[in-house]
Amino acid sequence: MLTLASASSGGVQTEPLAGVVSSGNVSEASAEIRRVQREWAAVPLRQRLRVLRRLRLLMAENAAVLAAGVGRAATAESLSAEVLPLLDAIRYLERCAVRVLRERRVRRAGRPLWLWGTRIISRPEPLGVVLVIGPSNYPLFLPGVQLLQALAAGNGVLMKPAPGCAGPMRQLLTLAMEAGLPVGLVQVLEDTVSSGLEAIRCGVDKVLLTGSANTGRLVAERLAGVPTPCVMELSGCDAVFVLADADPEVVADCLWFGLRLNGSRTCLAPRRVFVRAEQADSLLECLRNRMGMAQRCGGMAVTAQWPADVLVRVRRVVTEALQQGALLRSGRLPEVNEKSILETPILLDFVRPEMAVAREDLFFPVLSFLRVRDDEDALRQSAECPYALAATVFGSPRNALRIAGRVDAGTVVLNDMIAATADPRVSFEGRHASGFGATRGAEGLLQLVQIKQIIRTRPFFRPHLQDPGPCDAELLENLIRVEHASWLGQRLWRLPGLIRAAWQQWKWRQEQC
Repeated sequence: MLTLASASSGGVQTEPLAGVVSSGNVSEASAEIRRVQREWAAVPLRQRLRVLRRLRLLMAENAAVLAAGVGRAATAESLSAEVLPLLDAIRYLERCAVRVLRERRVRRAGRPLWLWGTRIISRPEPLGVVLVIGPSNYPLFLPGVQLLQALAAGNGVLMKPAPGCAGPMRQLLTLAMEAGLPVGLVQVLEDTVSSGLEAIRCGVDKVLLTGSANTGRLVAERLAGVPTPCVMELSGCDAVFVLADADPEVVADCLWFGLRLNGSRTCLAPRRVFVRAEQADSLLECLRNRMGMAQRCGGMAVTAQWPADVLVRVRRVVTEALQQGALLRSGRLPEVNEKSILETPILLDFVRPEMAVAREDLFFPVLSFLRVRDDEDALRQSAECPYALAATVFGSPRNALRIAGRVDAGTVVLNDMIAATADPRVSFEGRHASGFGATRGAEGLLQLVQIKQIIRTRPFFRPHLQDPGPCDAELLENLIRVEHASWLGQRLWRLPGLIRAAWQQWKWRQEQC
């Protein structure tokens, strides 16, 4: 039996890992979740957050074990890219979920005159059962945040991990149950496509998907026939804008970091660099110097597991780019059977926006340099790519902020890359082919509730319940003229007409009685 080891004062203790639901038992698991979820939703939010706090403390004690379960060769990277940001996300919920999910009274501003006396209460309520479909590149952090936000909001969760990635979710669920999470509230499905599709067929209240654009299309097709909302964080082909006053050394350091992180299997990894022609050569030289420094220190190789289909696609698009006029500045074409180590990333120069290498979602260390005339040209060329998940802008703070406001992307980082997006306050919301709907942060938490509007009306004066009368049209016309007057003086000028019409209507109704 798989176990989760945790260091303690008495030695090493082992806990049995949470089980996995087979695709044939998804219907029974969904029914069990719904039964437990009704009880969980009735638990006050602060008590639910206390369970998450105990989970955070257990995770901190078992950080090394969780990092090892991710399966990366570098434990430090697993701790920094998976465990630490997930812990921060839980603490964000502890501190902010009560404020984000509070019941609130809608302000009176904007209330129509004819609805005077009404009060509106906006109440967030749990969705029910949420299906979380996780990715393979960050199997603990990305689905873990969605799982914990769903639990904080009062939902039950079906977890469908990526193939070969069930281990981290089972470890997390084991610790969650030790922290007091009700048994049966979260179920981990098999890591097969069929189990996810079976969960959709059985019926869930929302689907959260983090994955490739192809996976998003497949899930969207299955959801098209059922009234199930979804949030999709899909692929990226992220742009890097190098302004005229950017520091090339900082840009080179950030590009090198983005290309190596998780073997470049990151949706936020840099793929397209828009740089002025007069700056391109110096930036390439800085980047090659940075790579050479890493090689002398023994840190040149990019290590990851790349499927054969990814390698075939990389060879195709890079070869096409070279045939269409791009120049290979560094690296080489990967072999199809090369699944673990790449000595140096592929750097392509003189890439044009219509080339496939600048338009596809490559989970591989390929970086394309597109030479532009100015900022306007860079924004125009960037818009030709169908993906718009995130972008980075390098330059002086004033200029970078000016360009960031015009970049078509869900997230824009200034003078840094990727790491700043681990802030738990940051929500992700892709655009175009990069998906839709928010995950993480306050906006992501609100995606996991449904809003109920409670309207409390005035205890008297319900004229709409009375039979129509001959004065109604005149009264309504005067009401419209008063309420939608262009300025205050005009409203006051028309008010006597409204009062006369209301008086005439009242007199007529009195006569009818």
